[in-house]
Amino acid sequence: MRKTVGRVLLAGTATAVVTVLVPSASAGPGDTVHGGCFTHTASNAVVTQGQTQGVLGVQAVMTNDSNAPDASGRIDCKIQVNGVDTAGGYITVAANAAGVVQGQQQISYDDQGGTLPTSLCERDSFGDGDSTGWYCDGQAPIPSPPPVPTDVDGAYCPYGSITGTGNWTTPVTAVVSPHVFTWDTNASCAGADEGGAYHIVFQGTSNDACTAGTGAGTLAGDGPEGPIAGSFTFYRGGIHLYISGSYASGGEQHSLQYWIDVLPSTDAVCSYTTAQLLAHGAMYDQYTP
Repeated sequence: MRKTVGRVLLAGTATAVVTVLVPSASAGPGDTVHGGCFTHTASNAVVTQGQTQGVLGVQAVMTNDSNAPDASGRIDCKIQVNGVDTAGGYITVAANAAGVVQGQQQISYDDQGGTLPTSLCERDSFGDGDSTGWYCDGQAPIPSPPPVPTDVDGAYCPYGSITGTGNWTTPVTAVVSPHVFTWDTNASCAGADEGGAYHIVFQGTSNDACTAGTGAGTLAGDGPEGPIAGSFTFYRGGIHLYISGSYASGGEQHSLQYWIDVLPSTDAVCSYTTAQLLAHGAMYDQYTP
C-alpha cells in the first residue's frame, strides 16, 4: 500500500510556512507524524558577522500502525545551502514514551546574506524500521527575520536573550478557537539608546490553534527609557509567534518586533494552557517623515 504523509516544515520566518506532501512507499500505512522540523534564524553584517545564526529544532508527535505512540521513532533535521549539508546544521531527536519528539540546538551557517538557495530537510524514522527518507522544503532561500533596525539608537535582542512564560485561559489545541492570553517576557538587548533590560507583558485575545491564527492586544512594562505602554498584533505559524507593536517610553514612540517560539512541555505539544517562551527581537524609534 502506497501512502502519502502530510507534513509541515516550519521555516522560522515571518512569511514561510511550507506544507510538503511526501510519497513514502517504505513507511507503513499507519505510521504518522504530526508536526516536524523548524528553523528560526537571523543574519546581520555586524551583529552576526554575516553568518546566519539561530536555532534548528523539531516538535512533533509520532504514532505507529496501531495509532499508539511510537516510542522508538526518531526525526532528523538538517539545513542545506546550495544543495550541500551545512557543518553543524544537523539535529537528531528520539521520541519519548509518549511518542513526542522535541528538541533544538544553536546553528550558524553562511548563505551569503540569504542570496544562496537554502533548504530545511527532514527524515522520519519509525520504530518498525520504516522511514520516509530525506525530503526538503525546496531550493528557495529561507527568509530570516528580524532585520536589525537602521535606527542607530535601536536595540537588537539575539535569539535566547528574550525569555518568558505564556498563559492561556483555555487550552491551545489543533482546533482554531478564541483565546485570552498573557505572555510575560524579559529581554536583554544590545544597542545604544534602546539597549538594556526590558520587562514586557503582552495581554490580549486571539483566534488561533497550535499551528495558525492571529490576535491583538496591549503591551506594558519597563525598559531602559522608563515605563512602556502600547499595543500589538501577531500571527502564528506553527510554534512561532510573529509580534509587531508600538509603544511610548521616555517621551518617544517606538516600534517593537518580537519573534517568539512557544515551547510547551513535551507531553503537551498541541494541548496546553502554559508554555515557555524563547525569542529574539528588536526595538527602535519611530520617525515621522
